[in-house]
Amino acid sequence: MSEMWSKTNLAVKSTKEDGQQRKRNFNNIAQDATDEKLAAFGQLVEQLTGEATEELSVNVTTSLV
Repeated sequence: MSEMWSKTNLAVKSTKEDGQQRKRNFNNIAQDATDEKLAAFGQLVEQLTGEATEELSVNVTTSLV
């Protein structure tokens, strides 16, 4: 059996100035996305929202074929 890539999701956790935390989910991330590209995307979210990015979580779903 081998694994076949199905999808990749990215969760960005950030904190607002008042201390409230948010979690934003992004779906359909490219299969060949590198750690550097994902980190740059997290920084982009931080710049657009003005909220400090605390954590990036990547979830890769595969299927056994």
